[in-house]
Amino acid sequence: MKKLIMYFEELEDTRDKRGLRHELTNIIVMSIYGVLCGNEDAESIAFFLKLKKEYFIKLLSLEYGTPSADTLLRVYSIIKPDKFMELFTTWITDIVKQKSEGSRKVVIPIDGKAVKSATDKVNGGNIPYVVSAFLSDLGISIGQVKVDEKTNEVTAIPELLELIDISGSIITIDAIGCQKAIVKKIVEKEGHYCIALKNNQKSLYYDVDEYFKFALSDKMEKQTLSKASMVEKGHGRIEKREAYVTTEIDFIEDKAKWENIAMIGMTRNYREINGELSIKDKYYILDIEVGAKELIEITRKHWSIENNLHWILDVHFREDWSTAKSGNSIHNLSLLRKICYNLVKLDTTHGKLSFKKKLMMYNHDLDNLKKLIFEIIPEEG
Repeated sequence: MKKLIMYFEELEDTRDKRGLRHELTNIIVMSIYGVLCGNEDAESIAFFLKLKKEYFIKLLSLEYGTPSADTLLRVYSIIKPDKFMELFTTWITDIVKQKSEGSRKVVIPIDGKAVKSATDKVNGGNIPYVVSAFLSDLGISIGQVKVDEKTNEVTAIPELLELIDISGSIITIDAIGCQKAIVKKIVEKEGHYCIALKNNQKSLYYDVDEYFKFALSDKMEKQTLSKASMVEKGHGRIEKREAYVTTEIDFIEDKAKWENIAMIGMTRNYREINGELSIKDKYYILDIEVGAKELIEITRKHWSIENNLHWILDVHFREDWSTAKSGNSIHNLSLLRKICYNLVKLDTTHGKLSFKKKLMMYNHDLDNLKKLIFEIIPEEG
């Protein structure tokens, strides 16, 4: 496969060629360096590049030094996000093919994330959201769509599904994604679904809720109900997960409206922290038959997008503090951070170092970043 930066050489540069001082690919490379060395905005990235000017002049044969903050912001506001996303997807698809473990079904969680500091306070205080897809088995981001200010996640999710290859994979979405159009799109794209259910779908929720309340009482034989449980302990916390699944779904009134629905499931989480117990139930619809133990694993993997990708974007890359919002900058800078995130996750040259310690290694010696950007994913052959 190609090296990272070769994928983005096809990105169209729409800037006026007169007086152009910095190649687009060089700006992307320097931005990756800046983000991975702990700089969260254009001002700090530009200052970092200025401090390391001699290094970058030598690395990239720069004729005019390093770019200013204004140049960085202008570039990321005018890059065409659809093309940027297309090239990102091509890069990730090649990586997934290289690291594929055969025909085993993988879980792809989809979830939205706010970029709060980029809120448009002039036009009604709209908070920008980016809906992302995450390949939980490899721990990498595989795609995103920015939610348009006049729409919401419900309309953005089908757009994202159209961009990525989900064939044979299990798509997990929280209850906001429990929509007939989304289910249909997943099936059309030859994927499978495990989608959380709340009372935003009142008829379906009522049927499933009544079923499990009755099934888990002493009033019903439980032969058709499969059960599994799992207990975890640590850091003053005890958590027990139970799961129940059944393929007996003929009782669902509007079953025909939910494409390929094959079973329903329920999880019950018992969490005890410092002696205080909480219990939470959650329902799911699935188009694929799984055991109760597998449902526990699938639902746990769903939270990997929140506990890994979104957490790191905020804690280490400070995405939630990003104020850039002109033009296409929200989408493009979010995608740039995901490129950086994926590079770190794919970096195996430092053994089992944590994400934080890898970032410290890059900051300590920029040649670690040079290897990461230009050499880290080996070519096949």
